[in-house]
Amino acid sequence: MKALFEQYLSNRASAEDRERLLRFIRNDEQIAGWLRAELEYSDGAMSSPMRERVLSNIYAQASKPSPALVVKNRRWSVAAVVTVLVALSVAVTWMVGVRKQQSPEQPIASGDIVVSTGMGEHSRVTLPDGTALTLNALTTVRYNTQGDKRHAQVDGEAYFEVARDEKHPFVVQASEADITCLGTAFNVRNYADEGNVSVVLNNGKVRVSAREADVTMEPDSRVVMDRQTLALSKHTVNASDYTAWLNGEVKYNNQTLEDIAAELSRNYNISMVITSDELKHERFTGYLGRASLRNILDVLCLASDVSYYVDNDTMVYVYPRRK
Repeated sequence: MKALFEQYLSNRASAEDRERLLRFIRNDEQIAGWLRAELEYSDGAMSSPMRERVLSNIYAQASKPSPALVVKNRRWSVAAVVTVLVALSVAVTWMVGVRKQQSPEQPIASGDIVVSTGMGEHSRVTLPDGTALTLNALTTVRYNTQGDKRHAQVDGEAYFEVARDEKHPFVVQASEADITCLGTAFNVRNYADEGNVSVVLNNGKVRVSAREADVTMEPDSRVVMDRQTLALSKHTVNASDYTAWLNGEVKYNNQTLEDIAAELSRNYNISMVITSDELKHERFTGYLGRASLRNILDVLCLASDVSYYVDNDTMVYVYPRRK
C-alpha cells in the first residue's frame, strides 16, 4: 500500500493503480481499521475530536458516489490518507516547496555583527562570546557588546544558547521587550506581522522586562508581550512544542489560520491568500512532523472546512469548502 501511495504521489501510478487506491480507501475494512488504529496511536499529537474529524473527512472525500466527483477528488482522497501517515512520521516522496537546508554552523569574528535569513532559510552561527544562535526564516539578529553587557536585537525568530559569563549579562531586545540572562537556552519570536512577542525558556533562568513590568521565567515557561498594551503574561508550557522548527518539524499551538499562512509564506517562499475573513480566525493545534507544504495544507483541509488551490507553485489560495 505504501508503495502504491508513493507511486501515485510521484505521478508514476497508472490509471488502474489510482482506481485501485480509491477502491482500497472506500471498501477495504482492513484499511479502515488500520487508519483508525494509527490515529488512535497518535494520541499525543492529535486530540480526540480532531482525530474523528480527520477520519470522517478522509472517508467522506473518498466515498463520494458521483464519477465526476471521484475524478475531481481523486488526488484529495489519496493525499488525505498520506497526510495522516506523515503526521505519524511515515516517510513519503511527495515534496513540493521543500525548505532550504540549514547552513553549516560557523563562528563569526568580533565587532558589530548582523546575521539574517531570507524566505525558506535557516541559519546557525556562533557569536564571538561562544553563544550559539539559530535563525528561523526571514529573521535578522544584530549583536554587539555595550559596556559590560552583551546585546542582541531580534526581528523574526531565533533560538539562543547563551554562553555563561557572570560578568557580562546577555540582553536580547525584541521590540519593546528586553530578555536578560547569564547562561541559558531560549526561543524568541518577534515577527512584526504578529500581534505579540513570545519568549519560551528551555533551561536556565531569564528575566523579561517591558515598560515597568518584570517577569522571571523558569524552564518550560512562556512569556507573551502584547504589542499594543506591552502587557506581559506568563504560562507553563512544554518548551519543545515551540522549538520543533529547529529540527525542521511543524507543530502548531492554538494558532490562527492567518498566522499559519504567514508562517508558511516565510518558510516555503510562497504567497498565501485566505479568501474568507472568518477562516482567518480558525485555530489549529497539532504536530505534523517533517511535512511538506502540500502535506500541511492537506491536513489543514482535513481538520476544517477549507480547501486550497496552488497557482504556479508561488501562490496558494485558501477558501471555504463547498457544502
